[in-house]
Amino acid sequence: MFSTIAHGITRPWHGVLLLTAVVLGAGFPIPAAAQSSERLKVAEDDPFERRGWYLELGGHAAFETWNYNISHEEMYAVVSGMTYGIRQGVAITATAPLYYVSQRGVDAYLLGVTVGLRGRVYHRSRVSAFVEFDVGVSEADTYVPPRGTRFNYLALGAAGATIRCRPGVH
Repeated sequence: MFSTIAHGITRPWHGVLLLTAVVLGAGFPIPAAAQSSERLKVAEDDPFERRGWYLELGGHAAFETWNYNISHEEMYAVVSGMTYGIRQGVAITATAPLYYVSQRGVDAYLLGVTVGLRGRVYHRSRVSAFVEFDVGVSEADTYVPPRGTRFNYLALGAAGATIRCRPGVH
């Protein structure tokens, strides 16, 4: 089975994938059902609450800023995962990103698994700013970058923000 993508066919889908990632946003927290009702109220308003479990749906885009190989890659991802608050303002993350890699030549899909740590650096009313670092592995359906490998290690650093839209949704 040949699962790689011809570059010219998929170009129109870049915008759709990026729009999907933006719409999904930073995540939708879902507190664990076993917590008390008072605890639920607090957890709904703080995605960094200690002992809080949260479903996270988001997006990621990465563009190559310097070129050490023969091609130039752009990566777009839809990311799903879980977070667990280990103490106030610090959470462990586990995610499964699905990347579309646009490279000169044959494009690729890449599936990864990462674990990491996220720490809040700012909190005011509905807004929490954070930094995070994730490590993991990935496998692609073709070589990434060209003349590279299908199996790769991932090391991702990020900064972001969560904004409470309504109770239970950030």
